[in-house]
Amino acid sequence: MKITVELAQLIDLADIASRFVAKNATLPILQNIYMKASIDSLIIRSTDMEKYIEIEMPCKISAEGSITINAKTFLDIIRSIEEKEIEISIDQKSQVMTIKWSKDNFEINWIPASEYVALPEVPNDNKITLESQMFSQWIEKVEYAVTDKNFSPVLTWILLKSKIEDNNKKLIFVWTDSFRLSEYKILSNWNDNEFSLIIPKNSINDFKKIADYQISQENNEIQVKYSDNLISLQFNMGKIKIMATSLLIQWNFPEYDRDEIMPKKFNTKVLLDKNLCDKSIKKIWILTRDINNFIQIQTEKDSITISSWKTDKWAGTTTIPAIIEWDPITFWINGRYITDFIRTMEWDELLFNIVDNQKPLTVEDKGNAAYKYVVRPLINN
Repeated sequence: MKITVELAQLIDLADIASRFVAKNATLPILQNIYMKASIDSLIIRSTDMEKYIEIEMPCKISAEGSITINAKTFLDIIRSIEEKEIEISIDQKSQVMTIKWSKDNFEINWIPASEYVALPEVPNDNKITLESQMFSQWIEKVEYAVTDKNFSPVLTWILLKSKIEDNNKKLIFVWTDSFRLSEYKILSNWNDNEFSLIIPKNSINDFKKIADYQISQENNEIQVKYSDNLISLQFNMGKIKIMATSLLIQWNFPEYDRDEIMPKKFNTKVLLDKNLCDKSIKKIWILTRDINNFIQIQTEKDSITISSWKTDKWAGTTTIPAIIEWDPITFWINGRYITDFIRTMEWDELLFNIVDNQKPLTVEDKGNAAYKYVVRPLINN
């Protein structure tokens, strides 16, 4: 194999491929990326056996061939180069890859491509089309509502499901860690078969990385295929093609839309400016950041007071204007849960919908009815 390739493009695509490499694999081959030069393109593959990627990019080929090379070493080397193009060649006898440009020369040992694992194929039976810009935004609106460390495996995955609602076909993205839950709905023209897919958080974050790259290349369409145990996203950017695939979790996602989890009727509504709320919560954090950011919110006639616990060392309160409807209420909550939501809002008005100080409350971006956030309050005995 001997190729000449555009360096900036190779760095971007090798960086994406490296996200799919196994981080702590016992098999060295799973820490490698697969590279195959054929006709006028370079194929790059990587996997950790739970998620897979295949990238096709243009290059100049002097000799065809295929190898696997350590992803981190390869990426670190090409990132250190300051050239427009580089030459990559391999020696079959010594099993050495040579990376050359005007100033330097690197040699790296490689493993034969014949030892690399096969990538799974997803049938074409079930397809939907998404906009990459919207897809990236949807993930941002739900991904913060789950922690990386959780005792329940299903709670480190995202739910993507279809639903007919108000005579409209919709796609619903849901994420939860059992303390809070975010839901985002969009209109979508999926086929007649309803579906419910649970995707790993790591996979969905890597999919977003590719979507963001596709957006930077001024392309905005993702083809999605899915089966009982796999989901695959295809990103086309002219001569660059990326296919990212992930295993699905075989589990039943919690029935989150029940009234006891996502209430529909409320006794109190609080409308306020999101920026004032964000700043006020962060003031009280100065005192509560070491106790899980718990704060107290108390409604008044036309304002709310945000306060900390009162101890023998400190106490703090701050008051901001608000529009209060119906019954007065006092409740405790993790302030970071609220600021996380505010960070994803598009509009200026934040709406709290409250049943009482013990049941979950919903938080809304006042101008976006498709976006809901549910938080469990702290029960203060």
